[in-house]
Order: sequence, then C-alpha cells, then structure tokens
Amino acid sequence: MPAWSIEAITLHRVLVPGPEVFFQRGFNETIELFIHAFLLRDGHGRACLVDTGLPSDHEALDRDIRARKGPLSGFVDTGAGLQAELARRAVKPAAILLTSFGPYATGGLPFLPDVPVHASARGCASLVRPEEPALAHPLAGAIHDRLVDAHRIDGQLEVFPGLTMVEVGVHHPASTAILVETGAGRIAIADPVFVRRSLVDGLALDAAEHAAGWHTMVRKLGRRCDAIIPVHDGLPVPVDRSAWHRVLDEQADAAQAGPRPLR
Repeated sequence: MPAWSIEAITLHRVLVPGPEVFFQRGFNETIELFIHAFLLRDGHGRACLVDTGLPSDHEALDRDIRARKGPLSGFVDTGAGLQAELARRAVKPAAILLTSFGPYATGGLPFLPDVPVHASARGCASLVRPEEPALAHPLAGAIHDRLVDAHRIDGQLEVFPGLTMVEVGVHHPASTAILVETGAGRIAIADPVFVRRSLVDGLALDAAEHAAGWHTMVRKLGRRCDAIIPVHDGLPVPVDRSAWHRVLDEQADAAQAGPRPLR
C-alpha cells in the first residue's frame, strides 16, 4: 500500500461569528477560518487534489457572506491562486476529491476542466432534489454541470490504493471525509471538522440539530484513523487522536455513560 503525503495549499481566509463554528458557544468571539486545498501525492508520480478553493471572482459571494455574518466578514485571498500553486509544483492532479459542495471547495473546478471529480452521491442527489431547499447552495452553471457528471461515492470508495472517500453528511448532504494512508498513519480530512479546537475541546460544529451527529461522526472516524486534519484551521496539520477531548473517545464515553434510570 503506497504512503501518501499531504500538503495544504492555503488560498483564502474569512472571519465568521463564533457560534457558526462552535455549537452554542463563542457568542462573543470572531473566528478566523482558512480555506485550503490539499495536495496528496503517493511518491510514484500520482497526485490528487482535495477541494479547489473559491472562484476567481468572489465579489458577489463576499456581499452575501457579509450580509449574513457581519461587515467584518468576506473572503481575503492569501496566495497566488490554485492554478499558480499547482503550476509552481508542476503538478497535474489525477483526480479531484470534494469534501463538500460549498463555494470554497468547488470554486476552482473550472480551472481543471479535464480532471475527474469524485463527490458524494447523496450530495449529487440533493442537487437535483434538495433535501432542504432553504439551505441549498446555489452553484454556477459550469460547476453544477461538473458535479452532475462527477464520479459518485455511495457510502465509501477506495479511489486509489491508500486513498478512500467516505460520505459523512452532518454539515452538508455532500460532506465527505478523505482517509489518507501516510507514513505517519491513517489521516482523515473531514469537511465537518473545521478547527483544532473542535477536537481538543470536544465542541461540535454549529450544525443545528445535527450536533449529536457530529460527535457520532468523529467517533466513527476515530475507529478508522489516527488523526484528523481540520479543514479550515490556520495550521492545517493532523490532530492526533490522543489529543482529542475525552467526550470523543468512544470507550471512555460508553464507560462513563452506563445505564441511566428513567426519572
């Protein structure tokens, strides 16, 4: 089994209110999130790209996000852009793996028109018939068409040896986790895990009624991986399972809970 390397390419940053990151927490905080693409390489010339960043023109998206998240929000570009970063590395990805259908994950798809896209089957179905129309993400026509034609991951699929996509939901119908076999163990890149603090403090993403689902998802990933890279952390490095809060430890949680009498 090949050992893959993981390199984060930081593309944008954005400020959001604390409760949008931490369920029922952070009401007096503003959290800085970072938008990364992740370049995966297997050491034998094969490369894959996890997410693609924002579209080159995100002015309309900035207006919308400021209307919803406050005047300090809006996306700020932090680098030369995805095309330039891939060209600098002389890399042509063999596949694009999407952790969600958010504009921060799909915006760069037009820059790579010939690269196969792999995406959640549930997310693709929700494009046609939204699970909740009020929460559906509008997508530009070219991006929508790429997603309609994507290779659909139903449950999970090993895309290449040592590289598995898993549908996880919770944040969006299209949310996935990418399980990467590396020299340091199996590392997950999971859309609903935004920042390191979520794992260390055991704080669910603000996913409304799916907060319990977030905890369940992290525990399930903990059975299969050694660490998780939070997708929007300023320092996107693996957070080892030993550093996770004990509420995310399945065995400790079960032992602590025990049978509870009805009252």
